[in-house]
Amino acid sequence: MGLSIRFYLFAEHGLQSISQRVMMGLIRGKDAMPQYAGTKQKVADVILESEGKKPVRIERVQGSFLTFDEKGQVHKDLVASGFAALETAVALEEALKKPQTKIVDLTPKLNREKWERENRWTLSKEDLEAIADDIWRRKRAGQPKVERAKGAAPRPPKLTWEAEDALREIGKNLMTIDNKLRWLTEPALKGVAFKARENAKVEADAAMWLGVAEAADRCREILVRRRTGRGVWYAIVQLLKWDASHRTAEAAASFQERHNSRAEAEDAARRMLAEHAKHFYSDISVEAEVLCELEWDGEAGTRLL
Repeated sequence: MGLSIRFYLFAEHGLQSISQRVMMGLIRGKDAMPQYAGTKQKVADVILESEGKKPVRIERVQGSFLTFDEKGQVHKDLVASGFAALETAVALEEALKKPQTKIVDLTPKLNREKWERENRWTLSKEDLEAIADDIWRRKRAGQPKVERAKGAAPRPPKLTWEAEDALREIGKNLMTIDNKLRWLTEPALKGVAFKARENAKVEADAAMWLGVAEAADRCREILVRRRTGRGVWYAIVQLLKWDASHRTAEAAASFQERHNSRAEAEDAARRMLAEHAKHFYSDISVEAEVLCELEWDGEAGTRLL
C-alpha cells in the first residue's frame, strides 16, 4: 500500500483535475492559469491509498482556495496564507498551554477560526461523489466529463527510462565537479576556466569543457561579489519548522528584499530578523542571510547550490 495525491478545481463550468506538474508549478511560482486571473477558486487535495498505481481508498480530502493574481499566479498568496496558517496555529497552541484562569483570551482562537473560514471549505456529498466517479472512472447519465486544467507553462518532453538513468549518473559527476570548484580561490578558478576553454579547442568533448569553464567563471564571480559587495544583493529571512528530534527542518515561510549593495541588504536582513523574531519558538527558528544575485533563484525563493 502507498499514498498518492490528486488535485481538483471546482470551476463554474465544471470539475477539472489538476496534474501534479501544473500544481507544483503554481505553488513554486513557475506556472500560471491566466484563464482564472483575478479570481478565487475552490480546489480539493485528495490523498489516495493505492496498490501499485491502482487507487483503492480515499484517505483524506481537504478543500482550500487558490487566489489568482492579475497574471493568473498564486505563489505570493500561498506564501502569505501559509505564513498566516503557521502564525495562527502556533499562537493557538501556545494559548492552550497557558494555565487556565477566569479571564480567557479568545483572540488566538478567533484568529485561527477566521483563517479557517478564509482558506478552507467543506466539500458536499455531491462534490465527493464527483471526485470518486473520476478516480474510479464511473460514468453517470448526463454527467459532464472531467477536463484537465491547463497551465501556461509548456509541457516538458517525457523522459524515457534511459534518459532518467543517464541523468542520475550525470548528476553524480556534476556534484563532484561542483564540489571541486566550490573550494578553489579566485586565481585558481581563473586558471581552470582558461585551461578548460583551451581543452575545448582540441578535445572531442568540447561542450563539456565549455560547461566547466562557465561554472568556474560563475564561482569566481560569486567570490568577487562577496569580496567587493558590488552588484545586486538579497536579504532573506526564513522561518524553519523543526521536527521533534531537531534534526531536520522545512521552510515554513520565507521573506526577501532586493537591494543594490551588500551593505543595504545586511541592514535589511537585520531589520527583517527583528521584525520576525516574535515568531521564534522552541520548534521554529528564525534565520537571516544575504546572497548575491548569482546565488539567488528569485522564482523559487531559494539558494542556488
